[in-house]
Amino acid sequence: MPRLHHVLVAAIVLLVSLVASAPVIAAPIGDPAFQRTWDRTDKPVAEQRVSRTWMWGPEGNGPALVEPYDVYDGVDQDQQIRTHRIMRTVQYFDKSRMEINDPNGDQSSIWYVTNGLLVRELITGQLQLGDVGFESHDPAQVNVSGDPDDVNAPTYASFAALLDSPPLPAGSTITQTLNRAGATGDDARLAAYGVTAESPVSVDIHHEIASVFWDFMTSSGLVLENGDLHNAPLFQNPFYATGYPITEPYWARVKVGGDEKWVLVQAFERRVLTYTPDNPDGWKVEAGNVGQHYFQWRYSQLGTSPIPASSPVAHGFDPGKYTGQGDRYNCSDFASQAEAQAVLRADPGDPNRLDKDGNGIACESSAGPKDLLPVVR
Repeated sequence: MPRLHHVLVAAIVLLVSLVASAPVIAAPIGDPAFQRTWDRTDKPVAEQRVSRTWMWGPEGNGPALVEPYDVYDGVDQDQQIRTHRIMRTVQYFDKSRMEINDPNGDQSSIWYVTNGLLVRELITGQLQLGDVGFESHDPAQVNVSGDPDDVNAPTYASFAALLDSPPLPAGSTITQTLNRAGATGDDARLAAYGVTAESPVSVDIHHEIASVFWDFMTSSGLVLENGDLHNAPLFQNPFYATGYPITEPYWARVKVGGDEKWVLVQAFERRVLTYTPDNPDGWKVEAGNVGQHYFQWRYSQLGTSPIPASSPVAHGFDPGKYTGQGDRYNCSDFASQAEAQAVLRADPGDPNRLDKDGNGIACESSAGPKDLLPVVR
């Protein structure tokens, strides 16, 4: 399959150069399900129909990738953990990482596309390789918010010793502070901002949520659904984008655009939320650039290598043309892995055996296509 092989080689060379040079590069969104998820909250922002924070970012940070992930299968008779490996499609954005863990899942569910537990990994240094598999590293010495060159602002590592801190009293005014060394304090002057501790979490999570963050997580605004712009809850589930809180909220002195100011910061499993009272309406609460921070930590600081998922699907490509015809096509019939993946998604029974190892990724290797003659399109 020469065309696909050349595309993947070129993409790998590009990705290696991007990681080495650290700054992220804008890229098209690499999966229709990712596009729908992004469109819902961020397309109205991109089109300047509403003024509010991005939940994902203006566009993808680099192309879609595949990352290995070990799925838990239980324990065998010898009490040994059993897993099987999948190659899941992911794409990084400023604010997060979108993931498809089950390509054959219900695409109408909001959970078909999830976003990773990146903040927990950055704070603990535990790189998650599967449901039960982790690789230990030091917590990330990367600023959680504000200017990246601020040498005094808290980093992810600053929160490492605070994951088990007791919750604030429900309804209390938040005045506790945090510095870069991870030391906490209190400044009564911060009561003037009127932010209180809320208790909306009913599961076994022992942390409060700052009132300004809970208001944001349960707010409504302009969204795009099925091509229709209308007002609806920004998040169909308040914890969809953020996950559950893993720390208490803390005020910190943070440089924003070169000016040091008070910023309220709280770490959730999937996002870091910040509240900057000086910001204009719509931007007082923001999601930190967790996707940027994690990508640089995993692929630059830790030295692992990203794997390109595919080149983009050609404009006008119709996967339906290749379905319902039995075993007629092989990987060499497609210009890119993305085209083969689109066909697999359209015909998950996979009569063409594009996904030979059953991990949900079509034509992931250029080696060993079926011994069939190409079919003329």
